[in-house]
Amino acid sequence: MTLKLDSISARYGTLLAIDGFDAQAAPGRLTAVIGPNAAGKSTLLRCAAGLQTCRGSVEFGGLSVESMAHRDRARCIAWMAQRPRSDVPMTVHEMVELARPRAEQDPGRCRELMQSLELEDLRSRLVPALSVGQQQRVALARTLYQLKSHDGMLVLDEPTAPMDPRHAMLAIDHIRDAARQGATVLLSLHDIGLAAAVADDAWLLRGGRRVGSGPVAEVLVPGLLREAFGIDYEALQRSDGSSWLAPSPPSHGV
Repeated sequence: MTLKLDSISARYGTLLAIDGFDAQAAPGRLTAVIGPNAAGKSTLLRCAAGLQTCRGSVEFGGLSVESMAHRDRARCIAWMAQRPRSDVPMTVHEMVELARPRAEQDPGRCRELMQSLELEDLRSRLVPALSVGQQQRVALARTLYQLKSHDGMLVLDEPTAPMDPRHAMLAIDHIRDAARQGATVLLSLHDIGLAAAVADDAWLLRGGRRVGSGPVAEVLVPGLLREAFGIDYEALQRSDGSSWLAPSPPSHGV
């Protein structure tokens, strides 16, 4: 199902965090939300997930996200915060199961996610005793477990930020697999090279406004990236013939 944002604006008191944002995210595609610190990425994601009061229209599958009953929204939209709660004295297994009501548990799916995200050996550990990267994998497992159908939506705020490279790529594989199965996936990333390599589409923000939106090949380009971040980017050749976006080295003496 398609996510449609129409003239979205959001405030924190007098601060205008999002200013008239329009974009769409399509099912079966991974859409990366990109921008500098305080660009409005987290606020925009919260608006998309129905967790942030905003002006304008947010629709998923033709339905207003704001008007959905909480239970119905939780069944089709799964949210993962940038800093999930880590102080709850629950085991890893209990935390993942928390994603669904008791009557809707699927032990096989829960076990599959915990094994594939390398959490099975930690299932009886208390979440506060884990490293930050491990806690983030638990949060991702819970978020993936929350969706009961392949046509739902994942909204993920910097899901791989505290993970080591191996587990970050493992997480991205799971997120991309959800998109391949038909989910609408919206996630913020700070690594421009990673976003260009794994995402299908991108929304680029600066100061709460849209700098660009569309396929990554059209949005994550040096000119628009300079407009958003104020620095130059260049495409580096990789051994497999593909390219990787990276900041240009600073000029001598800077």
